[in-house]
Amino acid sequence: MKINEENQYARDSSQVCPVCAGAGRLRVAAQPGDPSFGSSVLCTCRKAQLAAQHLRQRRQAANLDDLRHCTFSTFNPRLPGVQEALRGCTEYALHPRGWLLLLGPCGCGKTHLAASLAQQSLESGAEVFFTGAPDLLDLLRAAMSAPAGYTRLLEWVREVELLVIDDLGAHSSSAWTTEKFLQILDARANSALSTVITAIPKEFQGLDDRLRSRLNDTHLVTTILFERARDYRPFKLPPR
Repeated sequence: MKINEENQYARDSSQVCPVCAGAGRLRVAAQPGDPSFGSSVLCTCRKAQLAAQHLRQRRQAANLDDLRHCTFSTFNPRLPGVQEALRGCTEYALHPRGWLLLLGPCGCGKTHLAASLAQQSLESGAEVFFTGAPDLLDLLRAAMSAPAGYTRLLEWVREVELLVIDDLGAHSSSAWTTEKFLQILDARANSALSTVITAIPKEFQGLDDRLRSRLNDTHLVTTILFERARDYRPFKLPPR
């Protein structure tokens, strides 16, 4: 225990801010009689810590904490059939207008790209929520036992600045699930809110006609097909 404490102290000492000596605040240079005399301000190191903490909290609220490694810089652009998708997603991240539909086979990078643009939008200050289609339905079902919580959740996904729904069509289809997705997508379309959806072509074709019609609206939705892409997971190198 003593060794661990000494190691922790050494790490903490090496990271002490040279400006405030670890205090986190700086005394204002003011003469007696000045209203700011004796007051202090946050040091830049403390401001950076608070900003990082705030970003972590927003990332957790956006459901992106487990996907924080998914960024454009960690995406492999040399994979066959993904160049157009990468280009389209980076452009959308800069100017998220309308909807973006990513259609491609399993393992072609749809989730990685969708999470990457969500991360970039989050860091730019936008309100973001990332969810898988089955996970979203599970959340709604679980919240139905508390009407107020259910209403807040449904309003959140209908009104959040950027909504990303991953693997639409992977859920079990029923009249209830179709109704929920129509409520969410119709509300977002009427409010012109940015929305990103990923799906496997076969599962997309199996969606309810009304959902598929909404997502085929070329005035609202930009569709990117991973035409030559294939599942890259069997060819990934194992971690060292």
